Amino acid sequence: MSAVAELVAAVDRLTERIARLERAAKKPPRRAWRPREVAAMTGIGYERVLELIHSGELGHIKEGRLHVVPDAEVQRYLAAAQTNQTEK
Repeated sequence: MSAVAELVAAVDRLTERIARLERAAKKPPRRAWRPREVAAMTGIGYERVLELIHSGELGHIKEGRLHVVPDAEVQRYLAAAQTNQTEK
């Protein structure tokens, strides 16, 4: 591949990446998460997230068999956990 062709390909890749980023920036922020997403975001194991949901320690919305955790609940739980760690 010639240098010009490589440069054109690189510009095309950058243009596509910019377009994807612009589309992502236009999406509204997420307001709720599935338990697996909460586990991935926080580093808490999936099974532990389910335990927190079922025990009521992590607020959620139940729709049929689906549990959805509002972002505010994730932030509240993390803040409370951090406070507990600093008090020890």
